[in-house]
Amino acid sequence: MKEKRVLIVDDEADVVDYLTAILQSHDYVVATAGNADEGYRLAGEKSPDLVCLDIMMPRESGLSLYVRLRQDKRLAHIPVIIISGMEKEKEFDFRDYVYNKKIPLPDKYLEKPINVDEFIRSVEQLVRTDKNPRAIRDKD
Repeated sequence: MKEKRVLIVDDEADVVDYLTAILQSHDYVVATAGNADEGYRLAGEKSPDLVCLDIMMPRESGLSLYVRLRQDKRLAHIPVIIISGMEKEKEFDFRDYVYNKKIPLPDKYLEKPINVDEFIRSVEQLVRTDKNPRAIRDKD
């Protein structure tokens, strides 16, 4: 069985450390990026099974990175969990920010502070989903 790799893209070091510790305690290999450009580069280099992405980051937002990932044929298959301090129901509607209907909704949206059990359930579901060709190959 191949290692399961997760890329965390968040500019808050405390959040990165926290998510990394959770994922590593569940046997995931974690790569981290502090901004969108570094996240995009690492997604191409590391071929993660999943990307955890913050919305609010300096210079380029996580949503802009999400769109870049979805438009890149090499990376479009990678599931993405958006993790943000914005409340989904009250403050965040994806289509208010990403008008292009060809860009699919993120695979999951979790609010900070995260519920650890829900986070791990979401990660495990998305790493094994049919949307992720790597997960299908790993079953062989």
